[in-house]
Amino acid sequence: MEHKLAGQLYSGNDLAWRSKDKMHDLKVGFCETCGFHHAYPYPDNEFLSSYYSQYVIPFPLHQEEMYRFAGIVRSIMRPDSSIIDIGCGKGEMLRALREKGLNNLYGTEFGSMYDTSKKLEFATILPYDITQLCKWSSDKSKTFDCTVLINVFEHVPEPVSLMRQLKSIISPGGTLIFCVPNDFNRLQLTYLNKTKRKPWFLSLPDHLNFFNLNTIDGVMTKAGYEIVRKTVQYPLELFLLQGDDYISEPEKGRICHEKRIAFENSFRETGAESDLEQLYEGFTGMGIGRDMYIIAKPILQSNKNPA
Repeated sequence: MEHKLAGQLYSGNDLAWRSKDKMHDLKVGFCETCGFHHAYPYPDNEFLSSYYSQYVIPFPLHQEEMYRFAGIVRSIMRPDSSIIDIGCGKGEMLRALREKGLNNLYGTEFGSMYDTSKKLEFATILPYDITQLCKWSSDKSKTFDCTVLINVFEHVPEPVSLMRQLKSIISPGGTLIFCVPNDFNRLQLTYLNKTKRKPWFLSLPDHLNFFNLNTIDGVMTKAGYEIVRKTVQYPLELFLLQGDDYISEPEKGRICHEKRIAFENSFRETGAESDLEQLYEGFTGMGIGRDMYIIAKPILQSNKNPA
């Protein structure tokens, strides 16, 4: 695919590299072809394989958020709905889904955590990447009512192509639910304009794609999906704008996290969790929130010829 980056480009010292090797010609910018910010050129498979060979991806959701996400899945699925968590890690999300009453669970994990996740007795764990999973699905004539991906699309080259590929494993009427960071959001940009610092969230080659609530609709349309719901996590960047600069002082990160949990638990402990969800729906409309949860369905293609 030919990519065309426009607007402000980030390169060199603008980028934070987590690998010892760097691609010095790599830039990050808004791609007019794709409709979101991404790295260009994308690292090749050899580069990424070397990086991820020693990389253990931590489970990205803290416990309260994990159960919140599982609750969202449960709210739209029956107990016996077939659900697959792609890149399930050690199986934390699968356990949360099980505790929410879902019992037809699958996961995929082909990395270093497969040996742990395959020990789960209540779920079927497949040692496949997405391409292998799609082939398995075709060979077995097996599809899923709900496909879950937690922080996957920001890591992979050409994510729109991957989203299209995933449609083959989703059952008719089925759902794709995923979590990705909400980057280049208005709170982040306000912080950057105020401090004149480089964008800390451009962390290569860990993250290659940078979506946000303003761009994700077009992305999903390009991939052949219709978004049926969006919501977000707590907008942590509020702390940055209030003076709790956990970017410059990482030790403040734990304090900010505990404040966020105390805020959310105030709603849960008083039976007002629906109010919390309404608040986050409001944040979604404003384009703010640290990560976003997207619920989408493949757009059915009509076989009818126009009259």
